Amino acid sequence: MTLPDDALDRFLAKQVARGRMSAASWWVGRGGRLVSAGAVGATSSGDDAHGVHQTTPFDLASLTKALVTAPLLVLLEQEGIVDLQAPLSVLLDELQGTALGSRTLVSLATHTAGLAAWAPLYLRASGIDGTIAAIASMPLAAQPGDTLYSDLGYIVLGAALERAARSDLASLFDERIAGPLALERTGFAVGGRDLADAALTETGNDFERTLAGGEGAGYTWRERIPAGQVHDGNAHALCGVAGHAGLFGTAEEVARVAVELLQPRVLPLGERACSLLTRVVPPSDGRTVGLVVAARAGAARGVLPDEAPGHTGFTGTSLWLDPRDGGCFVLLTNRVHPRVPRDEFGPLRRAFHRLAACRAAGQ
Repeated sequence: MTLPDDALDRFLAKQVARGRMSAASWWVGRGGRLVSAGAVGATSSGDDAHGVHQTTPFDLASLTKALVTAPLLVLLEQEGIVDLQAPLSVLLDELQGTALGSRTLVSLATHTAGLAAWAPLYLRASGIDGTIAAIASMPLAAQPGDTLYSDLGYIVLGAALERAARSDLASLFDERIAGPLALERTGFAVGGRDLADAALTETGNDFERTLAGGEGAGYTWRERIPAGQVHDGNAHALCGVAGHAGLFGTAEEVARVAVELLQPRVLPLGERACSLLTRVVPPSDGRTVGLVVAARAGAARGVLPDEAPGHTGFTGTSLWLDPRDGGCFVLLTNRVHPRVPRDEFGPLRRAFHRLAACRAAGQ
């Protein structure tokens, strides 16, 4: 159901008209009640564009961490399958004797393991085993216990969960989260899932090619990223399924998962699991298991309560939760289409959250 003709609709339509993205979809709720939802724009800026709808999937990028890897981690811990404090080498025995092997699952989940933020792993290894070995060979980028946001940490965390549960992340998500919540358009681009109507991302891989620099010379970069193919290069190299990126979804279904993290009605998340997901875990600086509080995030700082947990995604996606009243704010865009912009997207996210919070409060 769409609640049209409100400030959010007008604001996002204006951003599409300005070329900030070709498509946007949103869902705002409060206490389990829908306040505003809709979609504006088209799947691309090209001649083959199609109008977007609330059922249009978007590349969720790093929301994968918050919607897949973190919930699966606390569910598996709740079942006694993993120990958050055990060294990684317990699950990944090939890491014995390495610095990475002594890190814990919870340090990866809260970005306090000291791993670098990013690296073009697809230039150094293939397959998940080779990828883990490549990460283990890298020097730490921060002191253990210090907070440094890391895609690499979540790649390793996803692999550890797969090893512990003896199943791949896509299947674990489908069985433990998507299935119980009856999600129809949210999942990884595997197993015949039809994502041909997804909003497009970057036309090619110019952004990551620039980041890789000379190391990427001679690599066959993607010149085109089809609809439904993950934008992130490391996730793409892992066949579209990884702990840090790869998930696609719609705004309403993202919200369906997100509100469960705060007030579970369907998923069997106990009190400890919910606390880990939504409250800061020391010694991290503002990090929960999978999320970050508004006080440490430019997308929501000063707009939502300091302790409100949420996450953003590089492609232009975000979700935020307000623990005071069960507020849920989801914004999905393809701001990286047709190319990754130089201007900051944070101010737009803040403006969205300001309008959404007012709408949710009935102002």
